[in-house]
Amino acid sequence: MLDYEEYRRRMIAEVSAFITWGLAHPDKVRWIPRHRVGSGAFSRAMQQVFWGGVLGGSRAAPADVVRRFLRWALRG
Repeated sequence: MLDYEEYRRRMIAEVSAFITWGLAHPDKVRWIPRHRVGSGAFSRAMQQVFWGGVLGGSRAAPADVVRRFLRWALRG
């Protein structure tokens, strides 16, 4: 079993390697939606589409939700 410090060191190394790779290959990294702090929140549908993809949700988002999200994302 790994001790805490070894586990922590490995996690930091893995995250660092992923960030380095992502910066070198931005076209292969999932786009993360954003908005100004304090300007409101994302819609529930958009949250479900984004986090479902990121976390590998067990149920796929309905096609109309995906379409609305893509229209929104391409505007901004």
